[in-house]
Amino acid sequence: MHEVAVAQEILKIVNQTAEKYDLHKVNKIRLKIGEFTCIEESALSFAFTAVAKETICEDSKIVIERVRARAYCKYCKENFFISYTNKLCPKCNNESTDISTGYELLLDRIEGE
Repeated sequence: MHEVAVAQEILKIVNQTAEKYDLHKVNKIRLKIGEFTCIEESALSFAFTAVAKETICEDSKIVIERVRARAYCKYCKENFFISYTNKLCPKCNNESTDISTGYELLLDRIEGE
């Protein structure tokens, strides 16, 4: 369950950012997570709730935006969505090697007071 390690790292970054901006309470954390990261949303939320106890992030809400995987075909220059099982360009049928989104894990926004 690597979600615990991810939750700990998110907490660390949020705490550092909150300190920098003099926040005393974090209410909401917005994340962008690519669909190829293999991060289970409910497991991450559960893990974050556990690691955030007795911190300024306790009771904060995690909002996750899933980012669909996209690729760029170097042959015909087409941008398109891909899946685990199909990475072929729908225009020219070549296999794409340039995956542009789908693996990201971004801390997009922190809301607090």
